Amino acid sequence: MFWLPVLVLILVAILLALWPLLRGRGPVDPLDQAVAFYQARKVELERQHAAGQIGDADFEAAMAEQGRHLLALGRGRGQVSGDVAARRRRKIAALAMLVLVPGITLAVYLRIGQPGLPDLPLASRAVTPQNMDVASALQRIEQHLARNPEDGRGYEVVAPVYLRAGRFADAAFAYRKVIALLGPTAQRHADLGEALVAEKDGIVTAEAREAFEKAVALEPGFAKARFYLALLLEQDGNRPAAIEKLTALAAELGTGPGRMRVEAEIARMRTEPGGPAGGPASEAGQSIAALPEAERQAAIRSMVDQLDARLSGSGGTIGEWQRLIRARLVLDEPDKAREALGRARVALAGEPDSLKILEQLAGEIPGKAP
Repeated sequence: MFWLPVLVLILVAILLALWPLLRGRGPVDPLDQAVAFYQARKVELERQHAAGQIGDADFEAAMAEQGRHLLALGRGRGQVSGDVAARRRRKIAALAMLVLVPGITLAVYLRIGQPGLPDLPLASRAVTPQNMDVASALQRIEQHLARNPEDGRGYEVVAPVYLRAGRFADAAFAYRKVIALLGPTAQRHADLGEALVAEKDGIVTAEAREAFEKAVALEPGFAKARFYLALLLEQDGNRPAAIEKLTALAAELGTGPGRMRVEAEIARMRTEPGGPAGGPASEAGQSIAALPEAERQAAIRSMVDQLDARLSGSGGTIGEWQRLIRARLVLDEPDKAREALGRARVALAGEPDSLKILEQLAGEIPGKAP
């Protein structure tokens, strides 16, 4: 399979190179052309002389001129033959080159090449990672900031690193310095609020609320700040208003992880007790909320089982799978939550963003890692 395409390519290359040399007709002798022209010219002169269009002197002069031209061509015929021979030698040399070059190339390749070696796609090649010690890098940045406490850009660089490393208090401190040194923006206030929320394990504190409100004041449509302010409404006991705010936010966001996270929070609020799956203001939700505790729990469990059966039969969106898994956790059914997580991974195997959300959700399931 390897040599067949190689041979075909070589033959095609040779034919393309030789075609201009092989397709043309042999060279024409200039003397033959001159003789043919002389005969035609002689006939024409004789016709004109017979018709009286030219005199005897002109006729003899024209014939003599044609004869001298033929004699000159005859003397140069040897040179013309030499030119033809030279062209033939060039063709032979070109043919020999086109045959010898591929032959030599193949001989060299057979000696030093490895045609049986399998290919190595770029994605599978081993790439030597750049060993970057994050701790050492942070230490150097911190030393720089200790010597240059007014370097706002330095704090802006290190703040998200602190956040990803789980050093939420340090991240909040860095974001405060960024705002103080470089000035407020919606992004900087929202990042500060996010660090404060992470520091308090998801609780929107008064300082975080102030940061998000400042972000919205600077940029009313800023999604991150609006998201956390909606969570604050739920935290304050106003879940219907929180769902309304999140629903409006989801409608404005394009398809992607941000919208998926918002929709997941909406699904959680509607599924968890206090926000039935039928919606906080729906007739079904009001009916379930009016039931005694034992019956309410049974009704919620039944709705969760129905959602489970539907997703198992026909699949669903990442938001629906999140709703099911969180509902199992609320019902204190971690084993069923892990089992639902496994089915969700299979159902959403072709959606990388959804799988990332599921991996984050897996960390919320207590017990053995799913």
